[in-house]
Amino acid sequence: MMNRYKGFLYIILSIILLSGISLFAYTQKVYDEANLLTSSEITTLNQRANELSQSLNMDIVIVTTLDNQGKTSRDYADDFYDYNGFGFGPDRDGLLLLFNMDDREVYISTAGIAIRYLTDQRIERILDAVDPHLSSANYYEGVVAFLNNVEGYIRAGIPSNQHTVEEKKPNILGRIVMYLFISMGIGGIAVGVMASNNKGKSTVNEGTYLQNKALNIISSNDRHVNTRVTHVTINTNSGSGSSGGSSGRSTVHRSSSGRSHGGGGRKF
Repeated sequence: MMNRYKGFLYIILSIILLSGISLFAYTQKVYDEANLLTSSEITTLNQRANELSQSLNMDIVIVTTLDNQGKTSRDYADDFYDYNGFGFGPDRDGLLLLFNMDDREVYISTAGIAIRYLTDQRIERILDAVDPHLSSANYYEGVVAFLNNVEGYIRAGIPSNQHTVEEKKPNILGRIVMYLFISMGIGGIAVGVMASNNKGKSTVNEGTYLQNKALNIISSNDRHVNTRVTHVTINTNSGSGSSGGSSGRSTVHRSSSGRSHGGGGRKF
């Protein structure tokens, strides 16, 4: 009888131990620095983000802040992801959702393979789903909408027309040269005006080009014979496939750590 009780107790302890291990296996994925969520909401979202991260094999992080430290939302999101060591595998696959209350902006930063899954167009659609909840200060539902849409797009796969485009950097040298030529042009005009004002009085008069001060005008007539107007329709449509390429575009940029990120955001 005693052995039977010991066996039963062992089973109960094993269940509790295993439950504790699975509970504490969750890592922190929700950083509510702006205090927008309740403790129970944080627990629920953290569990959901952990399970989704494991299922999709990419890190998913949620961050809220009241102080962007003088950075743009994009830079803050990228740096938080990079310098806190998030991301799965060598390419640091994953994404981060930021609620920047300092500037009232929402931003999604992607890294690694997540860049290919979440194209510019898909990120805009996720923001479309999140934005209404933020406008009504329902931040928990905003995060839920984010997680649900991310899961849907990742499971749908990488779009067949997906392509990555490096963000164009401003051409500083070209701007300097342009400003230099503009300055030279303005200076040349100013010098020309001053030079013309300093010339001596002109000696040319009406007699310079007229013999005997006589002017003969030869009459000339233009006769309108016929006019034909032809109307031509010009097709300015470059083709129905032109919008398809942009729908699969993933625009990337370099963060302060030198890593490549995609992403997008907006005010709310």
